[in-house]
Amino acid sequence: MISRGGSRVGTMAIVIWAEAQSKKAMLIDVEFIPTSVALVGSCIAVYTDMRRRIIPNELNYAMIVFGVGFYLILGLWLRDLFVSFFGVFGAAISFIIGYLLWRTGGWAGGDVKLYTALGSLLYGYQMPTGNPIYPMPLTILFNSIIAVLPVLLIYFVVLRAQGKSAFYDRVRITELKEGMIPAETIFEKKGKICRSSAWFSLKKDWDRVYTNPRRAAGLTRHQIRVLKKLVRDGKIGDNLRIKKGMPFAPSLAAGVFVTVIFGDLYWRFMLWLLGYV
Repeated sequence: MISRGGSRVGTMAIVIWAEAQSKKAMLIDVEFIPTSVALVGSCIAVYTDMRRRIIPNELNYAMIVFGVGFYLILGLWLRDLFVSFFGVFGAAISFIIGYLLWRTGGWAGGDVKLYTALGSLLYGYQMPTGNPIYPMPLTILFNSIIAVLPVLLIYFVVLRAQGKSAFYDRVRITELKEGMIPAETIFEKKGKICRSSAWFSLKKDWDRVYTNPRRAAGLTRHQIRVLKKLVRDGKIGDNLRIKKGMPFAPSLAAGVFVTVIFGDLYWRFMLWLLGYV
């Protein structure tokens, strides 16, 4: 015989389960809105990055505001505080990861902002094959790497076959352009101009730094003018090793499309490897 107390607990459990299912269904029903914004926004970012090598701040900030605002309104509608912060969670996690990549010199500021925007929009996305145990921003990053890896491998093989470096070029300083990323550090120490190709260098005793390979935004107009003056004064040779830049917006956009259509490829591979699929 079931007591009244036990019956009440069972009824409450059913009600809670039903509410949870209702919220999940609601999320699935409306998730196409931020997903569509992410897809369209990433396409615009690819166009501007390939054409002008810049991702407009207006685009990135608008996407971030939309993502944070959308989940805030949705959470209030569902009376779910956790859902209200989906956009904030996604933006914060993406920004931290992107900032670390920016610090290594791999990403420019626009890439970090675009990644932050995509994280804020897709944090609540329910993938067709299920979500992994790690947050959505990592899924976007992993899928981006997997999506462009075959293209990069072919690109590197072709360049090597032609006897060219896949990573660096040597350019005359008098022909430098704004945004080019130096692959060597030019600095002044005790009145002498020196060069260093070391990735990690102790610069605390340098008097002045003219080029910084870890600055993902590349050379500024002022730096180029100073370098040209050094060449005219005969203090340095008229050449500089630069990194071959690569727009990252296409990679992130590919990662978004793969995420929306196929889910997390890395997670699916790990499940298959462990025998769960």
